[in-house]
Amino acid sequence: MTYIVATSTGFPSQYYPQEVLATALHKYCLEMELDFDLEQIDQFFSNVMIEGRYFALPLESVYHLPTWETTVNTAIEAAVNLATATVYSLLERVGLVPEEVSQITSATLIPAVPSIDARLMNRIPFSPNVKRIPISGIGCLGGAAGIARVADYLQGHPKEAAIVFCVELTSMLWQGSFQKELSSLISRVQSDPSIYSDIIMTLVTAALFGDGAGAVLMVGRDHPLAQKSTLKVIDNRSNWLPNTEDLVRVDTIDSGMRSILKPQLADFVKVGLRQVIDSLLADHNLSADKISRWIVHPGGPKIIKAIEDEFALGDQVLQLSRDTLARVGNIASATVLYMLNEVLSRDSPPPGSYGLLVAMGPGCSQEVVLLQW
Repeated sequence: MTYIVATSTGFPSQYYPQEVLATALHKYCLEMELDFDLEQIDQFFSNVMIEGRYFALPLESVYHLPTWETTVNTAIEAAVNLATATVYSLLERVGLVPEEVSQITSATLIPAVPSIDARLMNRIPFSPNVKRIPISGIGCLGGAAGIARVADYLQGHPKEAAIVFCVELTSMLWQGSFQKELSSLISRVQSDPSIYSDIIMTLVTAALFGDGAGAVLMVGRDHPLAQKSTLKVIDNRSNWLPNTEDLVRVDTIDSGMRSILKPQLADFVKVGLRQVIDSLLADHNLSADKISRWIVHPGGPKIIKAIEDEFALGDQVLQLSRDTLARVGNIASATVLYMLNEVLSRDSPPPGSYGLLVAMGPGCSQEVVLLQW
């Protein structure tokens, strides 16, 4: 048995309404004289049901886009600052000193070597002997996978405390990647209509993702803070669907990074989650109707609806997923940590109630954590 003791979240100071971000792409298309129906930008930015998103990196002038080198270095510094504040807040909530943390697991899409958690070591006085596991390449799966892997670790180290943190800065793609890719695709679409779907994927990515960080403090069953926890990690499951890596991924291109989200993803998510959730619940003699809290990563409105339909969930069961998407957008690996923080800040269900923390990512992969109050 492992325990979740505390959570914290962190966001940059800049918050852009969705309309402002759509207007920024309008401006770029007009000033670059791109032949494209601008109403489609408004359509996609509206369809994802997002009100606004936090950005660590500001919207730049289309005439003064920084180099990818400048963007990455700026993003790394901003990510370390955001992670530092989020982790300090986590420790302060329970009065734990950094030296008492034995293990740190982190996840991010930011290309940083040394990793973000290594750079965090110079900001927060953790023990130099702390064990670190930086996770990369799993995208939106990171928060759930981090909790699951740390729960496994603490089973064998029941006296220890561990931290999971995720930090994502999708605003780095707004420093030129989105704009340059749209310019290239739109200029070629008349001669090659097949790339229109790539334009759509670029617009959907631009409409969905935001910045943020989340952190979770977990302890083993024999740690003193276990007695103060109201939430236990009971079990977890991973799943991977073969030959689906083209459905969701992040490519490196000349202008930076390019996110791929294909429309067939929702169907494969249903298949993958059905496999892993049924297996996990069956091992504990549970069924979907016995789950009091569904903490489901909101990949987008279609993903939320697909999961609702697959598991015959009521209209309000995934309301937290919709609310999260509306308030902060999709913040990749940090999203489920933000959602877990929201759940723990509200009234708890009766003792003994179960919850599922669910995330999906590239691979195509799924991660599910069974919780109990």
